Amino acid sequence: MSDPHNSDRDAIDSVEPSLASSALDRTFGAHFGTSTQILPDDLATREAMRQAAHFAPPSPQTVSNRISRVPEISDPVPAPGQVPASSEVPASDQVLAPGQPPLLNQTPARELAKTATSTYAAACELVAIARRDLAEYNQAVNSLTQVLPTATATLQQGGRDGWTQALHRPVSADAVEADSLDEKPKKHRMPRWAIVLIVILLVGGAGVGGFFALGGPAYIASMLAEVDESAVAAVLEQDDAFMRGFASTDYVGESTYQLSDVRITQAVTEDDGSVLVDAEAVLTNEFFKSECLVHLIFVHASQADRYPSMQDAETATSPDGEWLGMLSQSSATTCAIAGVSNDPEFPEGFSPTFDEASQTCSYTGVGALDMWFGSRKTSTPYTYTFDGQIWTRSAGEVTEEFSYNADALAGYYSAQDGDAGRMASFRIVDFDASTGAFSIEYKATSSGFNPQTISGVIACQMTSEAAGEGSGSFRQADGFVYAFSGDGQSSGGDGAAHIEGVLGLDGSILFDFSGDYTKPAFLFGNPSNESMEISGSVVKQQG
Repeated sequence: MSDPHNSDRDAIDSVEPSLASSALDRTFGAHFGTSTQILPDDLATREAMRQAAHFAPPSPQTVSNRISRVPEISDPVPAPGQVPASSEVPASDQVLAPGQPPLLNQTPARELAKTATSTYAAACELVAIARRDLAEYNQAVNSLTQVLPTATATLQQGGRDGWTQALHRPVSADAVEADSLDEKPKKHRMPRWAIVLIVILLVGGAGVGGFFALGGPAYIASMLAEVDESAVAAVLEQDDAFMRGFASTDYVGESTYQLSDVRITQAVTEDDGSVLVDAEAVLTNEFFKSECLVHLIFVHASQADRYPSMQDAETATSPDGEWLGMLSQSSATTCAIAGVSNDPEFPEGFSPTFDEASQTCSYTGVGALDMWFGSRKTSTPYTYTFDGQIWTRSAGEVTEEFSYNADALAGYYSAQDGDAGRMASFRIVDFDASTGAFSIEYKATSSGFNPQTISGVIACQMTSEAAGEGSGSFRQADGFVYAFSGDGQSSGGDGAAHIEGVLGLDGSILFDFSGDYTKPAFLFGNPSNESMEISGSVVKQQG
């Protein structure tokens, strides 16, 4: 079977690479050197040009690579390693097989070039065809830019497939020059970039209408638009939850936050045109400062109909137009820049100290309970600690201090109940508020048919203790019982007096008194030393 690629045109197996190209340039220069000319119409001429491409004389630099002989197609081709007989090939032109010594009286044959193959000849022809196709392409493109007189030529490809093609070509240069004699204005060629643009517009004309009808320009604008800090700030300021801050208002007053220092750290445009933005911002009010990290979603307002979930999003304006934005995530690091300002337990006089470094406040709560004879004060240290979200309070150890009201206790008392009527005089003097020491000046009268009156001074000391069972009405408002006791002198008997008592709730003093006195003899006999006892309650006289 014959090789379809081995025709009589492929018999030239000795063509070098440089020869094919140079031959084409020499032969077809007038046709392939310009983009406005094509192959000649005459088939004989074209065949001669093709033959010239194969059989062009070699250039001087390639002579050394020429082969000595090109066999005809009809010559038998020896098998690999076979040497043709001397009867078939002249002795001077015989080629030795590899490793075969030369025959006697035989001139050594020159070795064939490496490119002396039919495959290489076919490749050279393909190069020629490609260069011709390129010239025809240039001609077709140029035909879009100028209207020239044309003629139809039927081209017979000088190749292996034998196809024909009819196409328009510009007339010869002589014809164009002849037409110029009519003094017609010279036409200028349009730039190639303009040609490409026109072709694109013409080819896509039908799609352009749909592009604009479907909002193509707005979509492109949205894809090219960028979200700036002003758009981020506008969305954040319209988000009520975000603008309420990240810290609890416990122990502080209400204060409006201000947004500042908005900075975009990353903005990514998704395939659907939405923009994902990561940003930093600062929220500050009178009490707190929050350094915020936020994640927002933006869509261009021109494309709002494509995003039903963004219909309720906030509107923001940037240099690239209006946006619809929504806060997706937020977090903050918050610190207190001022201390706590109020505590319901201390409605008045609340003035804590603030340590910003430790994020704590200190305050000592003082409670006072006034009674008719004095006042008890309690001191409780409180520490307020801010944990980044809320202030919390903790109480320290409570300390108490009681102070007597000397003026309230000192003075004269009159009988209220019991045998206190026998106490002709009852007066508290020299009351020391700091120690609770005082003295009682008294006059007391014994009972019986012949009562005896005694007087004296008793030194007393006030004490207090927590009320227990049986304290009854002696338990004061602060939960303590205030009692006293003392020893003194008596003007009668052995000269001793003793008293024990407790402070009542209504300004009274309940007491048990005993005092020595001398009992006179009845009719006859000697007087005797006795001790009278009086129990009852007295109340301070007004004025």
